[in-house]
Amino acid sequence: MNALVLTSVILIFQMTMVAQLAGQNNKPVRVGVFTDCQYCNCSPDESRNYKLSLPKLDSCIRVLNAQPLDAVFHLGDMIDRDFYSFDSIVPRFKQFRAPFHMVLGNHDYMIDSKYKPLVLDKIGMNETYYVVDLSNWRFIVLNGDDLSWVAPQDKQTKQERNDMVYNQFVGLHLNGMYWNGGVGSTQMTWLEAQLKESEKSSRNVVVICHFPLDSKPDHNLFNNREMLSLLIRYSCVKAYFNGHFHSGSYRVKEGLHLVNFKGMVDTDINAFAVVTLTSDSILIKGYGRETSRSLKIRPNNKE
Repeated sequence: MNALVLTSVILIFQMTMVAQLAGQNNKPVRVGVFTDCQYCNCSPDESRNYKLSLPKLDSCIRVLNAQPLDAVFHLGDMIDRDFYSFDSIVPRFKQFRAPFHMVLGNHDYMIDSKYKPLVLDKIGMNETYYVVDLSNWRFIVLNGDDLSWVAPQDKQTKQERNDMVYNQFVGLHLNGMYWNGGVGSTQMTWLEAQLKESEKSSRNVVVICHFPLDSKPDHNLFNNREMLSLLIRYSCVKAYFNGHFHSGSYRVKEGLHLVNFKGMVDTDINAFAVVTLTSDSILIKGYGRETSRSLKIRPNNKE
């Protein structure tokens, strides 16, 4: 084999590998999503059927395990009020075949104070905010209990929370309620670094948190306006997924899709979804009470 032929073979091989890698990086991603299973061995309260959360979760597991998924996310509020409810929930979470990822919610800390420092070990959560990369999609999971009235807080964090909530109430905003939470300055700095890197590498991003940015006014993240402003600035961010407001909602802000998934604990009908992310769309297949949606994603700034 002469040098020219060898060079051609090598070039073809390299082009084939690049094409294969590009295809892998742009393949659709499929994830399961559910939120607010909020189990408790207690009587129903208004629309919330706490005991039914276990059979609903079992049904969700069966349906999602029958499909080829890249990951499953629970968007917070695993339990309602009893620390030992985790004993019924955590073993079920381990039954998912796809990699399973948890998000902290306010009810996960609305328990007896002596148990609050034990929560992370109990659920096996090493990082309270983190990144999951799947193909060309990056899922940035935030900890909305970072600033909280119910989660453990040190003196500095309490002061940051108090200042933030004070400013919300001075501005006549209702999201400073004790059942909500906020993202602190350290985590916001980390988030922006993730967004800058994602924008530079042309990754598509979904940001996930328990608390909404624009749902019912008294259920939004403490610093929802600052968060929304930050996410809109980065065209790589295509959607924000959350729970917390159990009725669910959908908004779009300057091309950013804000999807508030419905709470599993409500009513006697289940609620969960399979989300397929492609190069140009977010396709939500809702089960039970969850709404199906077809959402076109906004282009990157450089496109």
